[in-house]
Amino acid sequence: MSSRPQLHGLLRDSAQRDPARTVYIEDGVTKTYAELDTQSSSLAGALRELGVARGDRVALVLDRSFEYLIGYYGILKAGAAVVPLNPDTRARILAQALGHSGASAVITAAQTLRHVPPAEVVLAVRAVVVVGDASARVDAVRFDDLVAAGPTLDDAGAAGEDLAALQYTSGTTGPPKGAMLAHRNVVTNVRSIVEYLELTAEDRIAMVLPYFYVYGNSVLHTHVAAGGSIAAVGTMTFPPQVLAGIAEHRCTGLSGVPSTFARLVSLDNLGDHDLGSLRYVTQAGAAMSPALTRRLRDALPHARIFVMYGQTEASARLTYLPPEDLDRKVGSAGKAIPGVTLAVVDADGNEVAPGTVGELVARGDNIMLGYHQDPEATARALRPEGLRTGDVGSMDAEGFIFLVGRESDMIKSGGHRIGPLEIEEVVAELPGVHEVAAVGIPDELLGEAIALFVVPQQGTTLDEKQLLRACGRELPRYKLPRVIRIVDALPKTATGKLDRKSLRTAAP
Repeated sequence: MSSRPQLHGLLRDSAQRDPARTVYIEDGVTKTYAELDTQSSSLAGALRELGVARGDRVALVLDRSFEYLIGYYGILKAGAAVVPLNPDTRARILAQALGHSGASAVITAAQTLRHVPPAEVVLAVRAVVVVGDASARVDAVRFDDLVAAGPTLDDAGAAGEDLAALQYTSGTTGPPKGAMLAHRNVVTNVRSIVEYLELTAEDRIAMVLPYFYVYGNSVLHTHVAAGGSIAAVGTMTFPPQVLAGIAEHRCTGLSGVPSTFARLVSLDNLGDHDLGSLRYVTQAGAAMSPALTRRLRDALPHARIFVMYGQTEASARLTYLPPEDLDRKVGSAGKAIPGVTLAVVDADGNEVAPGTVGELVARGDNIMLGYHQDPEATARALRPEGLRTGDVGSMDAEGFIFLVGRESDMIKSGGHRIGPLEIEEVVAELPGVHEVAAVGIPDELLGEAIALFVVPQQGTTLDEKQLLRACGRELPRYKLPRVIRIVDALPKTATGKLDRKSLRTAAP
């Protein structure tokens, strides 16, 4: 690897190898690497003319689209860092993110423009670029105009330890924090993922993840690095559209979070769709139960299933479970990806013996620079022993990780520390269970009691007393739920992760 790797260099290399190769497909429209490379260079030059300087941060507030890719690589080529933000936002939330990030420009869509605060509210913002109609604001300029007429700027020189992205965490355990990811961090992670997934220019991902999500960004970059292509096939809100897109575009890969695959395997007519082109499936974003993993494998017997684990602070990925170890290490989050070293430590940072539960720490060139404008949180996360992930689990003698939950999600009940996954994996095995989540709720005697939320499979009826009896056969008494609620769905974040904070509020 170059001593100063560039994230946008991945696009440049692929475009030089095969400029006419397809990079993006959506609604029947195909885009090439040459188009992405040329248009992002035009945008880069235009951003510099608008006052965006090297080292600035530019907010990218766009939904799934080719313009997102142009914007991302254009910002990097201008020497600035990308701040990917959820386009499903509100003015107050967007103003906070813009103010905290110090973004000097915003690239957004016409439907989101009303949420972008005026310059006197967020003083750092000097330019507003709009995909679509920009007439609603006198200070806005059209994205298409910049791409069509902007002077070409292929590279302003940002690389290595320079900031590439200010990636906000999901906020599932507290307020979102801005992880500062350098070019070296992201490129290192991308190359590791390309290596273990064995991605090539022949691969085409069925893209259902949000692009602003660190997992989604990682999927985009890995396929651009490999010279492959991205097919925007919709979201799992409309599964038939996704399945039709996989078949139509002969997608070789599908990446999702556990809820993606829970919905997929619950479809009665899954066998009616031609999914034979799928070579691999990747899962990350949260732990996937062994029961769901087996159902997914049975539903897609021809595809290699990669169970993965990572964090925003690690540029996306820390571990992967090789498909050949899926049965032998069921329930594991896998082993360290190439270039990453993992350990499990106690509260003092000392490594513990194999099989002992502790906190997972990670070292590698993919680990963030720190949290933007938060030195205290940075000092807590980046310790001499490595990145303190906040995830609790154990490592076996072969280096495979078995997670039991996040430190903040641990249920402290009667002197016991109980990982929610320990309970959820047992319940997920029961007949008729579609999804399950366990959380701690206040209890005067125990400190916390266990509340269990269960979503039944379609057409199935579950009974709380029967579930409790089943738990009693598999779990010790101190891990038995105090409350069991049958619900239609579990609350999820914008990236599809389980929202445990909402469950704790909803529990009686």
